[in-house]
Amino acid sequence: MLLASSELMMGIFISSEMQSKGIGKQLLEKAKELYSNLTLTVYQKNMKAIKFYQREHFVIKQIQVDENTGEIENSMIWNR
Repeated sequence: MLLASSELMMGIFISSEMQSKGIGKQLLEKAKELYSNLTLTVYQKNMKAIKFYQREHFVIKQIQVDENTGEIENSMIWNR
């Protein structure tokens, strides 16, 4: 499932048994077709997701703390 609001991606959620099958990449490619800029946040401890987004040319713009969970998160951006 891809959840997006304007150019802010709320999340790409793939069930664990379906991960690493190219589904997330396909969803992200569709979002890149629709928008020229995308912004998202990823918990810093989720290195698998961070590496995925970096392979897809997202860059870390800011590191912050999620006010709701106290988790450190990376704000990442992609521009066409």
